[in-house]
Amino acid sequence: MACIWLNTRECQGMRNFLCLISTCILLVSPVSAKKHTVKFSFSPNVIPRTVSLAGTFNNWSTATDFLSDDDDDGVWTIELELEDGEYQYKFVVNGEYWYQDMNNPLSTPDGYGGRNSVIRVGDYDKFLEEAKRGDGETVVEAVYHTIGYPYFVLSDDSTIYLKLRTKKDDIDSCVVLFDASRFPLDWYAFDNVFDYYLAEIPIGADSFSYRFVLYDGEDTLVYDEGFGGNRNNIGLFYIPGWVAGAVFYQIFPERFANGDSSNDPDDVLQWGGKPEYDNFFGGDIKGILEHLDYISSLGIDAIYLNPIFLSPSNHKYDIADPMKLDPHFGDESIFKQLLDSCHTLGIKVIIDGVFHDTGRSHWAFQDVIKNGKDSPFASWYNIHSFPVGPIDEPNYDCWWGFGSLPSLMTDNPDVMRYLFSVVRYWTEFGVDGWRLDCPNEVKQDSFWVMFRDTVRSINPEAYILGEIWGDGSKYLKGDMFDAVMNYRFRAACLDFFALKNISSQEFANRYFGLLASYLPNVNLASFNLLGSHDTKRFLTLCNGDKNSLKLALLFQMSTIGAPSIYYGDEIGMEGGKDPDCRRCFIWNEQKQDRGLLEHIRKLISIRKTYPVLAYGNVYRFETPDENSIILYKKYRNSFAVVVINNGKEEKSFKIAGNCATDLLTGKTYKGEALFFVDLPAESGTVFILG
Repeated sequence: MACIWLNTRECQGMRNFLCLISTCILLVSPVSAKKHTVKFSFSPNVIPRTVSLAGTFNNWSTATDFLSDDDDDGVWTIELELEDGEYQYKFVVNGEYWYQDMNNPLSTPDGYGGRNSVIRVGDYDKFLEEAKRGDGETVVEAVYHTIGYPYFVLSDDSTIYLKLRTKKDDIDSCVVLFDASRFPLDWYAFDNVFDYYLAEIPIGADSFSYRFVLYDGEDTLVYDEGFGGNRNNIGLFYIPGWVAGAVFYQIFPERFANGDSSNDPDDVLQWGGKPEYDNFFGGDIKGILEHLDYISSLGIDAIYLNPIFLSPSNHKYDIADPMKLDPHFGDESIFKQLLDSCHTLGIKVIIDGVFHDTGRSHWAFQDVIKNGKDSPFASWYNIHSFPVGPIDEPNYDCWWGFGSLPSLMTDNPDVMRYLFSVVRYWTEFGVDGWRLDCPNEVKQDSFWVMFRDTVRSINPEAYILGEIWGDGSKYLKGDMFDAVMNYRFRAACLDFFALKNISSQEFANRYFGLLASYLPNVNLASFNLLGSHDTKRFLTLCNGDKNSLKLALLFQMSTIGAPSIYYGDEIGMEGGKDPDCRRCFIWNEQKQDRGLLEHIRKLISIRKTYPVLAYGNVYRFETPDENSIILYKKYRNSFAVVVINNGKEEKSFKIAGNCATDLLTGKTYKGEALFFVDLPAESGTVFILG
């Protein structure tokens, strides 16, 4: 790191004149960042082919840092050069099996029910000490930027996002000197230790260079590591522009609507019965088609469909043939009609893709059952012995031990050719993107690189969404996915709004920490859900408290990212864990919560009317008490304030601004520099300033 301290009194006018900066640099010497050699050791209980180290220091790559056991003593080691800071990591055996470092007592939840190991490098305590803005004592070692993930991204042919890290609460402001121009960096996010600042830079010439200037009190710090490059040599991370402004609606097809009783399964039950793992109610594609007016009336921009392909189950994840629609859902003609009708209404459609396994009834696996090791498809699966065992005693690799879901050998060239023929077929058919089921079960990252290349070669505007429950960083560098299902967003909302077991400050810590972990363009396209087919309904987790649900919806609809509504949540449907969360949609309006429905329609309408809600970053936030939060947002020349009272009592809030309109009530507030608003218990609102 090259950091140059400049005294403001010695360089008066520096904030306005670039030439004075270069003059002052000659007066001082650079300060180098401190790196440390860190040794990692792991003793697997098997003889592995490979052991790699994946962590936040290498974007969780399993193919970058490999350990070795040179003396064959069973202890695999690697040494890395790391700067001061805190890092999470795991050991990965054979590119497939992830292990916590049990010799390290420090750990944190990994988002999948396990834990990541945590290591603190160097003089980490200095990052934890309280800082003070304006004291001229910036912690130089905390200042960081790199031309790489997640600090730099070329998001389209003419836009670069730059992110700068500093110690938390440590500086007054900062700018970036980009070629001959000067751009301010706005505060963007924070985690437990650091603040992150962001600039969106329009790029003209192919070659560019830049450096940062940080201001704190009377002193100025220039941070220059020779940053620059040529955009022709930098990979483009393009995410379709339509996603950031979209509101999604997730549909579990078997339970949304029965539009064609002639294609019902033989054992179909009366609509509205109790959902079980193996029962059917007759939902189909025509049912969705017949209710597009309803979906459109919500303000929905995109539909996410759970699997629709041939399968013996109601959920369709045990696919028998991904080249065929399940006949109980309809045929290709009705699906094409659905796509065309949605596109006429301006609604995109993404479908669920399962590429890590097939169903046991898949024709290839059935051939293996019949012909054993002589089957031409035996190498598509990892069969431990022949003959193939029964479904309840599988002798083959399968998803989480379920014999109904035999795992595919996705590194097999024949398997890859087959799967990519499926991808090409449905992308050319007209779908607008893919939601990828359990993509972490596919062990080679190259598969997803090829997947992206295949999809984008057919439809450059297709959205690629991965089902990752934890940190999805390794998939979000521009060569695999556009976004992941943001279950970390849901978890924070669940704890604050529904369970009420964290404070507003902890909620802010988790939300802004999430933003800090990803690239800015990824955050704009993140799939922000409150529930799905794999979770209990949010209202059920709120113990039926609709005010808590409304607060969560207000936050969801007023923050960046693409919000998703799970079918039925908008009318107050409840449900426990799978399969209870997959109840039949209630079409009887007298049994719907029409007030909640209109509330959600209004929130969506407000989001679409005021782009600052969908696109604006938070530049300031306050937590007046442990149950309340105020978020100030801006986008271009528009400003908004989101106020949330998650407590059990009415509260008065002091808002910075001289004129504001409450978008939920229409009431106007005026003041010289502040105005006050009273909010009832468990309520919130959003203001437009000016």
